[in-house]
Amino acid sequence: MDGAATGGEVELDGLTKKYGTVEAVRGISLNIRRGEFLAILGPSGAGKTTLLNMLTGFEKPTSGAIRINGRDVARLAPHKRGIGVVFQHYALFKHMTVAQNVGFPLRMRGMSMREQRSHIQHALELVKLEGFAARFPDRLSGGQQQRVALARAIVFRPALLLMDEPLGALDKRLREHMRVEIKRLQRNLGATVIYVTHDQNEALTMADRVAVMNDGVVEQLGTPDDLYERPASAFVADFVGETNFFTGRAVLDADGRIRVVLDGDRPEHRREVENAASLRPGSGVEVGVRPEEVSLLPPEHAEHDQAPAVLGTVSDVLYEGATALHVVETPIGDLSARLSLKNLRETRWAVGDRVAVHWDARAARGYPAADRAS
Repeated sequence: MDGAATGGEVELDGLTKKYGTVEAVRGISLNIRRGEFLAILGPSGAGKTTLLNMLTGFEKPTSGAIRINGRDVARLAPHKRGIGVVFQHYALFKHMTVAQNVGFPLRMRGMSMREQRSHIQHALELVKLEGFAARFPDRLSGGQQQRVALARAIVFRPALLLMDEPLGALDKRLREHMRVEIKRLQRNLGATVIYVTHDQNEALTMADRVAVMNDGVVEQLGTPDDLYERPASAFVADFVGETNFFTGRAVLDADGRIRVVLDGDRPEHRREVENAASLRPGSGVEVGVRPEEVSLLPPEHAEHDQAPAVLGTVSDVLYEGATALHVVETPIGDLSARLSLKNLRETRWAVGDRVAVHWDARAARGYPAADRAS
């Protein structure tokens, strides 16, 4: 464990799992690069746990392949796959010391005691617990127990490290600290990590790429900024971050360009969206705009050459520290605008104020109306 990229290359090829007539995972194909940190993100019921269980070997695929460094392990027993696993609730042996817990995978592999001591010491140094070898789990904090679980998962130098909601049992401050520690450890090891979570902040801050799952499929695979700035579906836009959605229909204008007329908007306000070419004229659409892309101006600024505003009334202001979330009632629906308080020193909007709501066309994306049904 000298910092070189020791992780495995992982390929999921058409991976499917059926329970009777229900397809929990449907034909997932992914390539995970050596040393990559991939987050599997999605809500409950998306298929994340089933996918993880197939990777660990606790579930057998109905069809498809799981290849680690080119070897199909889909039909191998869990202990023969060379995979380290970190669970949400640690799964430490309470009757064993820290050193014994960490060394357990080595004993199962028949390693000599001399080699075990060296590996255990190194693993505990990596997770900064070298002085805790003789303690028992019930004498450790939650964060320390999680570090022991990490050390146990990496001590035998697995080709792949799986993490199943590993920070879910920790408080907010400790979760944020452990995110940094896990990412540091992954970089030091050069390990390949597949990290399963429903927490978008964990996925966006830790992963090299994120696979967003919904209803057994991967809706989008990309870097964190790809997912946030260019969500491929309304589901991704809604699940990753916050988004205002407005309903309307796509229209083909006389200049041959596709624009959107929003329900409740003035008919002459034919709005542009960044991905207009993907919309079908005459079809219903939802337009998504992030709260931080919305501007509030005095009502006299309602007309704008490039992006016409919609007039509304501030119904709530939620203080967030450096920002404030302004909720505005408008004819096209209620919307949220996240504004920097630093930029609002001279003008601060209050409940009841009339405002003109603007956003840049490049900040808006359109999706088929049924896209977010799930």
